[in-house]
Amino acid sequence: MPKPEHPRTPDVEISASATARELRFHERPEVSVHAEAEPGGECAWGSDRTNLPDQVEPNVTYRDIRIDFRVAAALATPATPADPAVPEQDTDPEQGTGPGQGTGPAEEPPSPC
Repeated sequence: MPKPEHPRTPDVEISASATARELRFHERPEVSVHAEAEPGGECAWGSDRTNLPDQVEPNVTYRDIRIDFRVAAALATPATPADPAVPEQDTDPEQGTGPGQGTGPAEEPPSPC
């Protein structure tokens, strides 16, 4: 099965396979693939064909064909805007954790892929 070169560690992978004993095209098909991982993600796709060329010829019978297709995407983590309704915590670890006092340094949001 094809493995797209990028992304190397995808968050999402979808694969499909098709087989046929005989396949004949009356004209060349117009084929396109569009895949996105937005915003800021990375996406790739690839296929392996057995007994079927990349450019098929009209009125030719292809036999015992197989097509394996895979699309993979690494998703970006969206930035979360600060909520003004939530009071900021004190980031001084020397202070306790009682009412009105912080619990230590605030965590930074995860960075995008």
